[in-house]
Amino acid sequence: MFMPAYEIELNLFICESRVLYTPDNVNIKLDDKRPYHYGLDIRDMERIPRGPYFVKQPNDTTFDVNKNRLINDVTLSCLAGGFPTPSYYWYREVYVNDTLEYQKIDPLAQDRYTISGGNLIIYEPKQALDQGAYHCVAENKFGRIRSESAHLNFGFIMEFNLKRSAETSEMNWGKSIFCDPPQHYPEIRYYWARDYFPNFVEEDQRVFVSRDGALYFSFIETVDRANYSCTVQTLVSDTGRNGPFFPLRVTPNSNYQALIFANTFPKVFPEAPVAGSEIRLECVAFGYPIPSYNWTRKGLPLQRNAYTANYGRVLIIQNATTNDNGEYSCTISNPRKTLEKSIYINIQMRPEFTIPLKDMIKDYNSDVTFICEAFAIPDANYTWYKNAERLDPLTINRDRYVIQDNVLTIKFLEREKDEGMYQCGAQNQLKTSFSSAQLRVLSMKPSFKKHPLESEIYAVYNGNTTIVCDPEAAPRPKFQWKKDGQLLGSGGHRRILPSGTLIISPTSRDDEGMYTCSASNQAGTDESHARVIVLQEIRFIQTPPQRIVTKEHDLIYLHCEAAYDELLDIAYVWKHNGETLKNNHDGTERIIVDWNRLTVHNTTMRDAGDYECVVKSAVNEISSKTSVVIEGAPGAPGGVQVIQISKTKAIIEWVDGANNGRPIRYYNILGRTNWNRTWVNVSTHVQAREVDRYTSRQQAEVVNLTPWSAYEFSVTAVNDLGIGTPSAPSPIYSTYEDKPYIAPRRVGGGGGKIGDLTITWDPLLPEEQHSHGIRYKVFWKLKGALEWASDEIKKQNMGVAVVNIPLNNYYTEYEVKVQAINSIGKGPESEVAIIHSAEDMPQVAPQKPFALAFNSTCFNVTWQPIDMSRESIRGKLIGHRLKYWKTTHQEEDSVYYLSRTTRNWALIVGLQPDTYYFVKVMAYNAAGEGPESERFEERTYRKAPQKPPSSVHVYGINPSTVRVVWRYVSPSQDEEPIEGYKVRIWETDQNMITANNTIVQVGQKLESYINTLTPGKSYNMRVLAFSNGGDGRMSSPTLRFQMGKTTRNAAIRRHGHNINTALIMSVLLVITTFFYTNH
Repeated sequence: MFMPAYEIELNLFICESRVLYTPDNVNIKLDDKRPYHYGLDIRDMERIPRGPYFVKQPNDTTFDVNKNRLINDVTLSCLAGGFPTPSYYWYREVYVNDTLEYQKIDPLAQDRYTISGGNLIIYEPKQALDQGAYHCVAENKFGRIRSESAHLNFGFIMEFNLKRSAETSEMNWGKSIFCDPPQHYPEIRYYWARDYFPNFVEEDQRVFVSRDGALYFSFIETVDRANYSCTVQTLVSDTGRNGPFFPLRVTPNSNYQALIFANTFPKVFPEAPVAGSEIRLECVAFGYPIPSYNWTRKGLPLQRNAYTANYGRVLIIQNATTNDNGEYSCTISNPRKTLEKSIYINIQMRPEFTIPLKDMIKDYNSDVTFICEAFAIPDANYTWYKNAERLDPLTINRDRYVIQDNVLTIKFLEREKDEGMYQCGAQNQLKTSFSSAQLRVLSMKPSFKKHPLESEIYAVYNGNTTIVCDPEAAPRPKFQWKKDGQLLGSGGHRRILPSGTLIISPTSRDDEGMYTCSASNQAGTDESHARVIVLQEIRFIQTPPQRIVTKEHDLIYLHCEAAYDELLDIAYVWKHNGETLKNNHDGTERIIVDWNRLTVHNTTMRDAGDYECVVKSAVNEISSKTSVVIEGAPGAPGGVQVIQISKTKAIIEWVDGANNGRPIRYYNILGRTNWNRTWVNVSTHVQAREVDRYTSRQQAEVVNLTPWSAYEFSVTAVNDLGIGTPSAPSPIYSTYEDKPYIAPRRVGGGGGKIGDLTITWDPLLPEEQHSHGIRYKVFWKLKGALEWASDEIKKQNMGVAVVNIPLNNYYTEYEVKVQAINSIGKGPESEVAIIHSAEDMPQVAPQKPFALAFNSTCFNVTWQPIDMSRESIRGKLIGHRLKYWKTTHQEEDSVYYLSRTTRNWALIVGLQPDTYYFVKVMAYNAAGEGPESERFEERTYRKAPQKPPSSVHVYGINPSTVRVVWRYVSPSQDEEPIEGYKVRIWETDQNMITANNTIVQVGQKLESYINTLTPGKSYNMRVLAFSNGGDGRMSSPTLRFQMGKTTRNAAIRRHGHNINTALIMSVLLVITTFFYTNH
């Protein structure tokens, strides 16, 4: 069945046939285009009468029997549209004598069931009664349809066995520990705990928990010796089961296991994958050293929806399709061996309709053909239903109904017999899918009510004019056209298509006038009118150049302009490679569309291509194209691979990308390793040679690579306009092992206990080790000696070694050096470093200690400097330790103060006033403290003044001077005699630690003149008494005052004493205000 194509229409395919243009064929095709509301005069689209159609199909449901619920029920849901709103019925599918029957669920007869809307609610579900398949039926006055089947299952997990025997494995050999899960449904997830729950095993490059439930070790280490337990949980439950703990015993073994694939790996999960689900491919290997993994697809690259996880062991294909079928290979490798093994996945697919049924509106006594087609693996079988009842090919009226697999034909349609809901069922072993459609049989006279002719049609001179005549009618009508009342025939520059459309080509001024389309069938006649107005065609008067060549980051400016008839409204549309451009098209404000002007700023390579200026009007459109070539840095090379690799060299090949208008001058080769995932240049300004002139394949050598490293390479090309885009990473290639190339850095040492020589260094980074089995050899000798002593440190990659030396060699200079060694050989020795051996404790005590009271809570302790010779200090003096206690207490109650300086005095603070103390002094170094000095007794002063000065007042003298007065402070018996007073003044915007103290000695007048103040500034002030016991309490509250302005000084000099008195009163007023504010 075909639809004819005309020269004015866009078609992807053109087929020529004599029967294409017959009215019968056209009518059939036009009938197929009728919408479901055809022939109905209803404006509200939501209330258009329509048969039921499913919006939501019921899904398989698993009821968790182990879950505690407040209300114990399960719900199956379906939802259908249609008008009137459909009613719902539910059926359970059971086999009776090997025959599938549908048992209708009646909530009135069985109170365990409730049907609400499209929901079936089953209370207190029981596996024996309720497990099975269900489907719902939606029905309104136009018919009924059935849903897909949904299965109700019951999920459970039984209990683990209470005990489990121990597992044993050998060092450096692979091991798999199986879970032995209890019976369960549905699928479960596995978790492994170590020593206690929930201390879950952490997966790494060596340890892996497979989807098959087993715990895999690539090789066993002593740290794996522990108790293990397997925990499982179903996908439908929030609870699980914990298995018993059992020990894993590790026995020593000097050998190691060669690289092999573990058990039956690689594996695929699920075993029978289905399209639309996630597919998980796992690969596990046993062997020492740790293997690496790489997944590839035979003959094809890995798809975009695939990614690797879990250190490359797992390949996950998301939302798999049948295009993902094929052979997948896992490559395992370590420095000793490489193996490859493949697995083939064959993805099945539930039936998916590629050609679903569509609603049919057909004429009375005509024929209808329903066609459906579903893609499925395995192939689907088709069944047909009418109003949810299967059409049996053996019992239907074969004169009118013809079923040929996925095609249903009904002949001689009658409204009463044939209208209703039809369904096509596509079934394979995975599922049965349904597609539904409504059949309406019509008989009605033509009507232009929905689709009248346009009242005015603007045509362009010398162009094509199409007037569509599309009334609703059943059966399809016959058409007549009139112009100004005169009947038109199909011929010349006018053609009447079988669909009723009138085409005028070319259009002239004589074609203006009133056109009438008349449609008639056996039910009646209707007509519609349109006036045709012929206008001058639009044409370009300015177009952009045909070709523009520019560079990246430049500007493109295009302009076009058209002439047109004043009656026409036109619009300019700009397109890039067929895509319509809008302002800020890419969201960066680079592209500006301004009517008939287009500006592209900061051009990129993606801006190259064809630009088209399209001028549109109601009657026609014209366009002009411009080809824009953008030159820039080269595109990304492709197909990067390593042809040959050694310890430090590799030969790399690739295919050039686009040169983007300028020849490639050279290449930069980037690399990253398993040690460092950052891309770095491994070779620059590379001149490649062409090895295949047919594919333009390039080749270059890379040197100075790091041995024992897994490399990925990327290539960038460079031309006169810059560095191009890097290529996609190459597959991973490993360089061979070699001995270390560099010596350990930052060799030093010192410290430890007497008799130790501690040597330290920075261990080699992983990428500097160049092989496994890294260890170090240390060398040492007395400074100036000739022969070296040495020792090899067996612990791998340690950064410290302690060797024994004679005890009398304390704090002695030694020369040391370190050498790295791996399984291949020895690396270079480091430069010689000078270090000291461990220190001994000092052997001398400070002499003649003397303590002097500093204030009521502090001593100043001094002593004679001690002898700094090596024999006395036996190391490097760090400081002194002061020991003090009250004379009324025992020495065991003493307190220590640490002075971390080498000076021969220290302040001890925090003492009690008027109290006698004993003091001793000790020297100390890194090894500890030396002997104590003789003790010295001293008393602290009595307390500092406990009362603050009172009646504190301040008086302004001039803009920089104030007078401060206060009352005398009388000390008590437990206080030291007053020595004097301090007037403490600081700016209000500063901290008190910046204050200036003016001292007034006892016996002087209790006042002070402060003459260093700044005019115009605000100050805080407090007064305190002091004695040998220290500073006393300060007056409170803080007085705040502001000095006078500097402009007053000139007035004082001009007007004399009166002005000065006024100034003083002003300052006093400010002071008094602040004083009372603070009170």
